[in-house]
Amino acid sequence: MTTVLEPERHQTPATKHRRPAFDKKSLPARYSGQMLYFLGAALIAGAVVHYPINPPLYAIICVVGAFVFLLGTIVNEFVLADERPVLSQAVSLVAFSLLLSFGVGMVGGGIQHFEQFPERSAWMTPLGLLMSYVAFVAKDSKGRWRHLVTPFAAGVVALAVLAWLGMTALAGTISSDGQSHDHGSTTQTPAEPDQAPAEQGPPAEAPAKPAKDGHTSHSH
Repeated sequence: MTTVLEPERHQTPATKHRRPAFDKKSLPARYSGQMLYFLGAALIAGAVVHYPINPPLYAIICVVGAFVFLLGTIVNEFVLADERPVLSQAVSLVAFSLLLSFGVGMVGGGIQHFEQFPERSAWMTPLGLLMSYVAFVAKDSKGRWRHLVTPFAAGVVALAVLAWLGMTALAGTISSDGQSHDHGSTTQTPAEPDQAPAEQGPPAEAPAKPAKDGHTSHSH
C-alpha cells in the first residue's frame, strides 16, 4: 500500500509591523509641493517689483522666495517623482526652475503693481513672460528646444510684444510723480476752499490828521 506524502509546508516567519510607506501621490504630499512652488513665486513677484523702495529688505525677500521655490522643485522633482534625474539633469532642472520662478514673479508683479510702477512694469511683464516660457521648455521632461520655434512659441512672443506696446502706452498716461507706494506714509491734504479764514482783530486807529491852522484837532 502506497501512501502519498504531503508536500512539506514552508512556514514563513511572522513579519514585523512595518510603518506605512510614504505615499507620493497623496493629497498632502502634492499640496506641499505645489504650495512651495506658488509661495516662492509670490515672494519673488513682490520682491522684484518693490525692490526700488527698499533694496536691502526686498533683496532678502527675493533670496528667500528663490530658496522656497527651489525647495519646491526638490520636493516635486526628486521626492515625489517616480524617477529621479541624474546629476546633469538635476543641475539643469534646478537652474531653469530658478529662472522660471523669476519669470513668473516678473509677470505677476508687473501686472499687479502697474499703477505704482508703470515704466518698470511695462518692460518687466513681457520680459518675464518670455523668460518663463523658455525656462519651462528647458525644465519640462517632455520639452525640447524645437518647441521654441513653433506656432505656440510665436504666439507667446506676439503676446509679449503686445503687452509691451500696450503697457508702455498706458504708462505714458499715468503720472508717477504723485504716486507713492509707501504704505506707511501719509500725504498732507490741502485746506478746504470753503474753510473760514481766521478772525483778525480790528485795525489800529489812524493818527489824528493835523488841522489846516497847524494845530491838531482835539476836543476841549
